[in-house]
Amino acid sequence: MKGFFKTNQIWAITIGGVLASVIASWVLNSMPGFDGVWKSLSAGTRTGILMTSTTAAFVLLGLGIALYAGRLARIAAAQRPTVGGISAQAKLLFSPERAELVHPIAAIENLEGMIGLVPVKREVNTLIARLQLDRIRAEQGYAPEKIGMHMVFTGPPGVGKTQVASAIGAILRSLKVLRSGHLVAVDRSELVAGYVGQTAIKTMEKCREALDGILFIDEAYALAEPAGGGPDFGKEAITTVMKFMDDNRDRIIVIVAGYPDDMRRFISTNPGLAGRFTKYIDFPSYSAKDLCQIFRTMAAQQRFLLPPGFEPKVTTWINENSRIEGWANARNIRTLLEKSREAQALRLVTSKGADVSRIEMVDIERAMEAR
Repeated sequence: MKGFFKTNQIWAITIGGVLASVIASWVLNSMPGFDGVWKSLSAGTRTGILMTSTTAAFVLLGLGIALYAGRLARIAAAQRPTVGGISAQAKLLFSPERAELVHPIAAIENLEGMIGLVPVKREVNTLIARLQLDRIRAEQGYAPEKIGMHMVFTGPPGVGKTQVASAIGAILRSLKVLRSGHLVAVDRSELVAGYVGQTAIKTMEKCREALDGILFIDEAYALAEPAGGGPDFGKEAITTVMKFMDDNRDRIIVIVAGYPDDMRRFISTNPGLAGRFTKYIDFPSYSAKDLCQIFRTMAAQQRFLLPPGFEPKVTTWINENSRIEGWANARNIRTLLEKSREAQALRLVTSKGADVSRIEMVDIERAMEAR
């Protein structure tokens, strides 16, 4: 109830005002019963109360319609549902968020265009085909079958788990599985608080933010790990998320992600998790060839040209560094490109008329040596 009034302030104001009026009239008038209180008022007072009540009723009805219309507007614009009550709706009217709509076909093309990830694309395409077939069966009069939509993404960091989750959201919106399909990505720090009673509130806020879309919990296994001496509220966050999933079965999809072994242990820590997360998608590490292509693609997106024949040198660097703990696949490649740009900047800062669009091999070599 407290959470309801927090996100629906208009009802709190209305109910509080009515109760205050009734109690005040009751206390100030000695006649018993509502009928006695009403009859004790003068005709002019009764008329004023009726006119005020009627006006207030129309105002409240208008506010209610505005709140509902605002929510529909956000859904139509593929924006996150607001949890801020009247103030958030006012912001929508006077300073609306500008959400970039991703067409479902574009989302599928973006997914297919991602380098590597062949088994991931196969799993996602299978899910899409199943949902499309279920919709056709429903149109032909067959009873719809519920399928588990909550997922476990397993794999090392930097292999595109968040991007795939975002693409799935756009696709599910087009299939009318989700109303908006937006992605809310969080980790333990954004769900767990440091004091008793705050974790459930903090987690619930993120769950509400993800309503009608996807809640993506990265490194979800950290929620089940001991906090290291102090009180551990991670399990409270897990319980809160699971209850929200059950209370909003058709309005949210939860995707948990992390290393394969850690995620298996995480799911086994709570019988409820195993029953809710039935679909697993494994993200393999990128090959050195894929990472070289990602390096080239990232550079092209930033309008930089790479030197011919850079692949052997970069491949050797990848093979050496991928054995080191903490290797993060495409994230490391992004860092390599950034350091290459820094090396280029140092090389060209005093040169006039230099080609600033070209990264030379010497820049990449210096980036490889940087720590």
